[in-house]
Amino acid sequence: MTRVVAVACAISLGLAATFTASTGLVGAATAPHGAATRPLGASQCAANRAAGKVTYVSPFGFDASAGIIDVFAAKKLGYFADMCLNVEFVTNATDANELVSSNTAQVTNEGSAADAIEAIASGAHMVGIETAGNTSDYAIITEKSITSLKQLDGKTLGYYTILPVVLREMLRAAGAKISSIKLIADTNYNPTQVIQGTLQGLQAYQSNQVITLKSAKDSFNEFTPQQFGIRGTYNVMTVNATFLSRHRQAVTDFMRADLRALHFCINHPSACVKIEGTYAKGAGAQFVTAHEDAVWALERKLALSSSLPGKGLGVQTYAEWQPESTALGTYGVMATVPKLASAEDVSLVASLYKGKTLIWP
Repeated sequence: MTRVVAVACAISLGLAATFTASTGLVGAATAPHGAATRPLGASQCAANRAAGKVTYVSPFGFDASAGIIDVFAAKKLGYFADMCLNVEFVTNATDANELVSSNTAQVTNEGSAADAIEAIASGAHMVGIETAGNTSDYAIITEKSITSLKQLDGKTLGYYTILPVVLREMLRAAGAKISSIKLIADTNYNPTQVIQGTLQGLQAYQSNQVITLKSAKDSFNEFTPQQFGIRGTYNVMTVNATFLSRHRQAVTDFMRADLRALHFCINHPSACVKIEGTYAKGAGAQFVTAHEDAVWALERKLALSSSLPGKGLGVQTYAEWQPESTALGTYGVMATVPKLASAEDVSLVASLYKGKTLIWP
């Protein structure tokens, strides 16, 4: 049974931020959140309340990743409350796309633009509204003896659900024959399989499994799309398409609050990891602070270094998604690739910025 974790709106004053121009925020952003005033007008507040409960489904529980850590922070810091939004969480679902597609929940994340496009092509009734970075977080990790991806020919490569198209591109760029590789669906996300020799290669996240192996000082090799000059994206926020069409202002203000929290978390990483850890503890979930600190350290770096030139964090474009869209067709992942105009909304998050500065009313 899916468990919704509802949390209180009150902010811990010890975590309240004092924002400066360097945070990328304008508007009423210099004072801590408080109950005395709201940044929204009465009519906009009423419209957002009328949207009802907005349920966010975390695809990876309490992972300190972009698109996840900022949602928890936005709740704790009172930013959703400032937008007159009632936001709750589902943190242990195995069917995030199904929940959002059916409008049982409204918001979740995909690992990349390609992942979002694939979900939509498979019938998910949702739209991508924000992309955290114009680079890929995917990787292939291998046992130490494999020094080239071409050496995976005839060997085993584990993957999760669907082998990401950027990894297919990597394998081809390295001269590997994908048809000869024994692809094995993996369900436990345990990177030590390549250390133990259970698998010779494994799909991984640079900000997760790679960190786990490095912290254990295990010997392995890591191959990334960046090493092969392959373009990608990471973390796409998606929303139910019907909910977006009926409550566009509420979705816009959800993202306004979320992006304000993202700016906060970039500037106050330890505070945000602590916030998420508190939620994890309340849900009885495992949370290793040192690991999550390392996860967010890498992902905040990715977000800062790979945002689109001249645009604010999270702004997405058709050109940004196009390489992955094209690759999905080129590699035969799907017969018909959805048009990007139907898969992503490029104006919603863009409307929240003045240049690269987030507008906080």
